[in-house]
Amino acid sequence: MTIKVTRQKNYYGGLARIKLYAVDRMLTKLKNGETYEFKPDSKLVNIRTTVQGGGYSNKVEVNDDSSVTIKVNPFSKTLYFIGVIGIILAWLFKFDLYIVSSIAFFIIAFIALNKSHILSVDKKPEN
Repeated sequence: MTIKVTRQKNYYGGLARIKLYAVDRMLTKLKNGETYEFKPDSKLVNIRTTVQGGGYSNKVEVNDDSSVTIKVNPFSKTLYFIGVIGIILAWLFKFDLYIVSSIAFFIIAFIALNKSHILSVDKKPEN
């Protein structure tokens, strides 16, 4: 009886490793597109992830023989790209606007880090 966790391959945040936790114990660091399998101590396990810099995922409960996918939160990705585009446009047009955009970008980046990844259970065991 194993639980399989797959980090979906994505260009956004692809260089950062994601720490995988089960029952608040770190199991491994997952690279972009990597899969990790482990045998849980009990039938029901809480899984969550964190990212360097403070991002984290939702917590999910999984049973034996489950398959979990780690996906990037699309809201987080959208906020981040809006901030980057704002900084570039402000830098091209006016320096004062660049300062304001930089501050707004850091605020957006902080908001985007919260729930930066979404865990979804793909396969639940049949009883």
